[in-house]
Amino acid sequence: MPVKIRLMRIGAKKRPFYRVVAIDERKKRSGGYLDLLGTFNPLTNPKEIKLDEKKVDQWIKKGAVLSDGFLRMTGKAPQRPPRKPKKEKAAAPAEQPAQPEEPTSAKGTSGEEKPAEEPKVEAEQPKPEVEEAQPEEKKEK
Repeated sequence: MPVKIRLMRIGAKKRPFYRVVAIDERKKRSGGYLDLLGTFNPLTNPKEIKLDEKKVDQWIKKGAVLSDGFLRMTGKAPQRPPRKPKKEKAAAPAEQPAQPEEPTSAKGTSGEEKPAEEPKVEAEQPKPEVEEAQPEEKKEK
C-alpha cells in the first residue's frame, strides 16, 4: 500500500486550514487517513505549522513519500520554473499603430493569395423623367 504524507483541507470556504496526515495515496484528499501528523494554518502571520517530527520520521522510514504541498509548506520543495507571461489580447491592438490595409489583395482561408479585384465603376446615367414626375404628382394630392 503506497503511503503519502500530504495536506488534508478541513477549513471553511475561503478560510483554509490543513491537517498533515499519512494517507493511502489512492484515497481522496479529505478521505480517511492512517495517522494525524500535525496541522498547518496559512492564514496566521507567520504561518502556523505544528508537526510531530517523530511520527513524520517513522512514516518516512516505513516508505512514505512526501507530497509537493507538504514540501512547499516546510520550505524543502524544489524551485518551480517561472511562469510564461500571459498574452495580452485586448491591449495588443491598441498599442500597435494602425497598419495600412491592402484593399486590392486578400488572403483566403487556404492560405493562397487571391487575385486583386478591380473596383467596378458605374457610369452615371441620367435619371428617367418618369421618376421625377411621380414625386410631383404626390405633392399635388
